[in-house]
Amino acid sequence: MIHEIAPHVLDNQFRIQDPKLNDFCLVYNGSKNLLRKTDGGFELPTVEDVLKLGDASRNIADFEGHYLLNIDGRAFFLLPVVEDFVAPAGYEFTGNRAFRPMSPLERMGGATAAHIAHWESLNKFCGRCGNVTIRGDQERSIICPKCNNIVYPRISPVVIVAVHNGDKLLMAHNIDNPNPRLFLISGFVEVGESLEQAAHREVFEEAGVKIKNLKYFGSQPWAFSDSLIAGFTAELDGDETIHRQEAELSEAKWVKREDIPPYETDVSISCCLIENFRCGFVPSQN
Repeated sequence: MIHEIAPHVLDNQFRIQDPKLNDFCLVYNGSKNLLRKTDGGFELPTVEDVLKLGDASRNIADFEGHYLLNIDGRAFFLLPVVEDFVAPAGYEFTGNRAFRPMSPLERMGGATAAHIAHWESLNKFCGRCGNVTIRGDQERSIICPKCNNIVYPRISPVVIVAVHNGDKLLMAHNIDNPNPRLFLISGFVEVGESLEQAAHREVFEEAGVKIKNLKYFGSQPWAFSDSLIAGFTAELDGDETIHRQEAELSEAKWVKREDIPPYETDVSISCCLIENFRCGFVPSQN
């Protein structure tokens, strides 16, 4: 999964640190990241790359970004820019999906940095009094110097469920997902819900079926939606007739184990759950 980057080591503890020229730099315009084009896709620019944009005479003393995290001692910095900042030649502003094909180090570091950048961009002004905010210098926080309101990074809990029906798996396609492949039922946890309650509700809302024997599988950070995803397996409870939630899903169906193609498991917990079923895992019976 995306966070499983061993032997690389993520250090996301808050601190203030000076940049080096070969550190990565995320240039963020409030919704997209400035990435350097390559023959095969994109890569993260370095601090040196960013310094040279538009002015080759700039040096590291001119760098205005701030530290976010590091992997194996190589830091990731953030340089926010205005939304109408034009991407220079050889670069393009892209969404977070561009991180997925990158190396494990750049994918995890870039996506996590973009998660922090998005949170910062949403809190330029205090939600309580409207005053301009500042970044905290003791912890990762946004502070209002007028009313002392403190905002911490937004991490939204999500559940995802692999529902088994004998040798069939409930698979679905979300209408907002540009990937045409089928995945699993998932959704955000509502206020006042437990993870388990959210799992039961989401499956019933989106597919119209009930589940039982819900079992925790694992979790993963998912920076692409500012989330932490909790994965579960479950069994069908009762009628297998699917009543698809058309506003959310373009497709939902039971797929036999032998008809499920292989899924790459290096990024998402959804693929891990699917592979777990495809390779013959059978949940214990209660």
